[in-house]
This record gives sequence, C-alpha cells and structure tokens, in this order.
Amino acid sequence: MAGPWEVEQKFIVLDLQQLLDRLGELNAQEMITEQHVDTYLAHPCRDFRATDEAFRLRQFNSKACVTYKGKRLPGNVKMRPEIELPIRQADIPEWLEMMQHLGFLPKPEVRKTRRVFSLTVADQPPITIALDEVVNLGSFAEIELIVKDAAMLDEASTRIDLLSQSLGLTQIQPRSYLSLLLAKLGVE
Repeated sequence: MAGPWEVEQKFIVLDLQQLLDRLGELNAQEMITEQHVDTYLAHPCRDFRATDEAFRLRQFNSKACVTYKGKRLPGNVKMRPEIELPIRQADIPEWLEMMQHLGFLPKPEVRKTRRVFSLTVADQPPITIALDEVVNLGSFAEIELIVKDAAMLDEASTRIDLLSQSLGLTQIQPRSYLSLLLAKLGVE
C-alpha cells in the first residue's frame, strides 16, 4: 500500500512534569491543546482487531476527520498506512448514521485532552510528541512521524526510538486507547 505511513510509539507517562521539563530542555515547541472525541467503528464483515485495522471518526476542537489505519508492519515501533480525510464536524451525526446503515457499529467513545509538541533536530523533518490525558485511562505520550515513502520507515523508527530514550520514556503501551478502554469496561 502506498503512503502516507504513520510511524509512532505510545508510552505510559509516569512523571508528567519530568517529561515536560525534558521537552523544554530540547526546545520542543508546544503547538496546540486539543479536545478529542474518537468514535471507532466496527466493520460488519470482518474483525478489525483480527486484521489489525482501525476506522474512526474524530472530533477535535471545532474540526473533524475520518481515518482508516491499515495493518501494522512488524517491528518495535508501530508503522502502518494511514488515510485521513477532513470532514465538517457538523456532518458527524450523518456520517455515523450512514455508517450504521452500512452495518458499522460504533464502539464506546475515547475522550482525551491532547497537548501537541513539535521538535526539530538539525535539518530533519519535525517530529510530533503528543501528551494525552485519556478519560478513565491516564497519561500517555505518543511520538509520531508521518512519512510519504515506505523507504523512510526504518529511519523514522530509529528517530522515534532515539527520542523516546532521550525523553526517558521506557514503558511502551502497544495497545490502542480503544482496546484499553474496552478492557477496563469489561467489553472486549
């Protein structure tokens, strides 16, 4: 599958202030704080958990998008094709209604506050660090790069590994927020 590709790693945050201090030392720029409401949709004919895919509608601040995430590639860092299309937030109810008519079923909403930082090192593309406070789940950090060419995946993975070490992030959380929430609610 052609790009773009999402390359990311999620970590449990044990000490938020320490992480913020380290981001400051590295001159990471805080870009925005967003309120996210993610509605994941279950496919009527295949199990996205089994195929390692995701399909969601996201509302954030006054915007919205629909996102498909493809199957993850092998490796320590999460790498997968991603297609994200902007939609009007006002159209979310109609999108949900249309998806339900097609057999897609909404999962429980994942709600979070996301603080987005950008870090540029030398002449490399900026890397995004998102600090998430997820309702009912806690604090997490996601380090992410979007690459357009599969030939850049290994380099992006290495950059994420090096930055996570520099930030003192050691507790990788491989599960999605939805998976964690469903487990907590006892509805896996």
